[in-house]
Amino acid sequence: MDANGFLLKADGIRAGYGKLEILHGVSLEVRSREIVSVIGPNGAGKSTAFKTIVGLLHPRSGRVLFDGKDITGLPPYEVVRLGLVYVPQGRIVFPQMTVLENLEMGAYVETDPGRVKEALTRVSALFPILEQRKRQLAGSLSGGEQQMVAIGRALMTTPKLILLDEPSLGLSPKFVTLIFEKLQEMQQAGYTMMVVEQNAAKALSVADRGYVLELGQNRFEGTGQTLLNDPEVKRLYLGG
Repeated sequence: MDANGFLLKADGIRAGYGKLEILHGVSLEVRSREIVSVIGPNGAGKSTAFKTIVGLLHPRSGRVLFDGKDITGLPPYEVVRLGLVYVPQGRIVFPQMTVLENLEMGAYVETDPGRVKEALTRVSALFPILEQRKRQLAGSLSGGEQQMVAIGRALMTTPKLILLDEPSLGLSPKFVTLIFEKLQEMQQAGYTMMVVEQNAAKALSVADRGYVLELGQNRFEGTGQTLLNDPEVKRLYLGG
């Protein structure tokens, strides 16, 4: 953590794909045990910001500091070892592997079998349905259950920070509600999260703080409640 208490500090990030620059100096910060939500229209650069933070994209300029270390441009496998994990959008599971095998894949950097067992116990307590389904093929689960597998797999390394990209995307209303309840449970259990989410009102309602990105730049930031009540944010992003 830095002197100001920030676990993650992405500062002035410029990044993109090929010659196309998507992020034009984006800055994001997360303190330990916070839920920070990142919202904005499609194409705002939200997912690109996450990919740059975890090393899937190399920034053209700017810095990413995590837990007091400069991790700018580090490869993803090194970022994971430091305790920063990423759950990409789209409920990515290994469909031909069981739920248990999917979860165990999440612990590939963990060499102590005892710690893997402890992590499985924690994930089962958070997602009891996964314990019941552990022998089932992950591909046979519902969309919401697959999302729980993806999140549970990320928790297997006991991360310091989890980046969740569109965790409610394509889920039924019942599972959307359940996933957001689980994020709050995770926070109560001591996890720190940054969440990119199209369901802006829901995302801000559970957030300690939030950012609004637009066209690859910071547009608004504040507490979740402040952004929810901001007339301009309501008009532009919350359908109000």
